[in-house]
Amino acid sequence: MAYSLSELRQEAEWRKCKKDESYFLRNYWHIAHPAHGRILFDLRKAQSTALEHWEEHRYSLTLKARQIGWSTLVAAHQFWLAFFHSDQNIIDLSRTEREAVLLLRKTKYGFKHLPEWMTERGPKSIMEHQQRMGFDNGSQITSMPSASDPARGESASLIVVDEWAFLPNPEEAWASIEPVADIGGRIIGLSTANGSGNFYHQLWVGATTGANKFAPMFFPWSATEDRGDAWYQEKIESMLPWQLAQEYPTTPEEAFVKSGNPVFDLTVLQEMDRKTYAGQIGYMWRNGKHVEFRYQ
Repeated sequence: MAYSLSELRQEAEWRKCKKDESYFLRNYWHIAHPAHGRILFDLRKAQSTALEHWEEHRYSLTLKARQIGWSTLVAAHQFWLAFFHSDQNIIDLSRTEREAVLLLRKTKYGFKHLPEWMTERGPKSIMEHQQRMGFDNGSQITSMPSASDPARGESASLIVVDEWAFLPNPEEAWASIEPVADIGGRIIGLSTANGSGNFYHQLWVGATTGANKFAPMFFPWSATEDRGDAWYQEKIESMLPWQLAQEYPTTPEEAFVKSGNPVFDLTVLQEMDRKTYAGQIGYMWRNGKHVEFRYQ
């Protein structure tokens, strides 16, 4: 059977996309940008680092700033796995049904805007629901709220836990997915911080100290290249310190120490810790943003 030059080029592209996920995302994956509409996915350096990390580690735990494109990246990554590889059972766990639907909607959007030759060459869609999509290569993606306990009893190749620190049942979610990973599946856990001492914080500490199986990654507010010092200064002026640290942390320590709506102004307490020593007796005097430590 003779193939045209166009068909040979398309087959070469297909094989390159299957082999190189980053190449596929940069050249064929479209996203819905809130300001610019449909655009090609501009894969950033931090996102490329995350893809490499997910490939290298079966258990990946990410602490991140908000709105740096991670749900978009997950939506693209899980499609690439399902579309280019057979028999992939991928499960997304989100806080609510609405968030589960929205995550899978991003995956479906990219699929809808692939070039025609690629969808004809690839596996055919045989199942489409607002929380599930599947292909005739045996792969499927299911996106559900964690409260429905969808992972228990499943045999999954990948489980994505989105905003793990904010799940209504983080411990129960882990209890249901851990056996799945133990038989060969992978886990990608993602979240912004939600205070210290909770289950996600314990997971993070365990990951950073080697006490559990997770490999940790941290991405600060500056992980996206379109944010600079001026952008961050605007956030400083418009948000409470604990809110800023939780939403847009600079370090993991800042994210956990300051997040969770604390009673005391932790910025002031940290300043006091730098300027005092154990055994000193006195009080703090504050005038607006200016703080003095007056000793007795």
